[in-house]
Amino acid sequence: MSSNKNKTPEKQLKTIKIWKRIVTTFEVIFGIILIAAMVILFVPNVKAEIIKGMATTPIGQKIISWFGSEAYVHSVFDSNFDNTKLKTNELKYNYSQEYTTFVLFGVDSREGEVEASNSDSILVVNIHNTTGEVKMVSIYRDTMLGIYDADGNLNKYFKVNSAYAAGGPEAAINTLNKNLDLDIQDYVTVNFAGVAEIIDKLGGITVNLTDDELSQLNFHLLGTANAMGKYATPVKKSGKNIKLNGLQATTYCRIRKATFYDPDTGDRVSDDFGRAARQRSVMMKLVEKAKSAGITELQSMVQTVMNDDKAGDRIISTSFTFDEIVNLIPVIFDFKLNGSQGFPSQLTTGTYDGTSYVVARGLSNNVSELHKFLYGEENYQPTDNVVAVENYVAGYTGVTSGSDGYNPIESGKTTSNEETTATVDNTDYDYDDKGQSDFY
Repeated sequence: MSSNKNKTPEKQLKTIKIWKRIVTTFEVIFGIILIAAMVILFVPNVKAEIIKGMATTPIGQKIISWFGSEAYVHSVFDSNFDNTKLKTNELKYNYSQEYTTFVLFGVDSREGEVEASNSDSILVVNIHNTTGEVKMVSIYRDTMLGIYDADGNLNKYFKVNSAYAAGGPEAAINTLNKNLDLDIQDYVTVNFAGVAEIIDKLGGITVNLTDDELSQLNFHLLGTANAMGKYATPVKKSGKNIKLNGLQATTYCRIRKATFYDPDTGDRVSDDFGRAARQRSVMMKLVEKAKSAGITELQSMVQTVMNDDKAGDRIISTSFTFDEIVNLIPVIFDFKLNGSQGFPSQLTTGTYDGTSYVVARGLSNNVSELHKFLYGEENYQPTDNVVAVENYVAGYTGVTSGSDGYNPIESGKTTSNEETTATVDNTDYDYDDKGQSDFY
């Protein structure tokens, strides 16, 4: 056996130099880690770039997986979701390589267990895999469509939001795929009660609030608070950039009887259509807030989501695997909203056999417009199944593509100077819509 005593002074010196290099190397590595940690903690934008960069490399993905995959599986991933049950029409076009299309369901915990709830909101999200452009379409929940079950069988014609309660996400996805010629394979369900907690963890959101929205928000706030077992603080004023906490923001999403003014376009949207537009707006604000949040806020938000590991009461449930989510991280950080709208875009409303519906004025025309908006497909020709649904709805309601209808979105930038000022002025003032809202 050899020892330092048997080494010559030259060899001993060489050994010492090697160990010094090793120690120095570890010190440098430790220093880099320490500096990186400080940067991540205190510079949110750099933190985002680091996370995004990690998600694009195999080693980085492995590190992310170490820290989150197990908790994700227990508290977010829907292991019972059966994608083999998902059905589509015989589609001519396959956009799966170019786009990631999924559906976001919003359910209201006040209605009971999440799985047994109607989908309070239905938002089709389409992401261009190369450019990161995002488009969103709200499917109006009262739209009369063919309702399919989890096995892809047509059961009845009713409101599209009923499919989720009848057969869970599989049935709801089948209903969208078969009626709209889509090929949705994944979903995300958000419990609105949980959205309130997430918004609180991120420090709230700001919205433009009209007098009528303020009245409606405060009127319904107590009911929301009682359902969630929380204390409600009324919102004190209307105006631009009014900060709402989670409970207030969730109630704001539920407003139907006050006109919504789109902060980007100035468009006026009323009734349940305005409600859908509010939900789209709040979801976008929530994503933007998360992208710019500090590490403490993000950690708190993630812990809130992960701690609710009871399947029936989850804040978020999804069919996306952890690896699929990691692969989407670069897109999420770079995404830019390139448009949002409602479906159907050409519609009318009516009551049939005692039930109120939104009815597409020609389902085929609306589906063609949907594909043009989502995928840039000109003159899309719907499948025979869409035509069959259209024929049934037209026979039942008498509503066809030539029927009278209306566009629920009215341009707010073509109105009077006073109202135009109310949509573009950044000052904080009484945001009164001068009687234009249905709440009057």
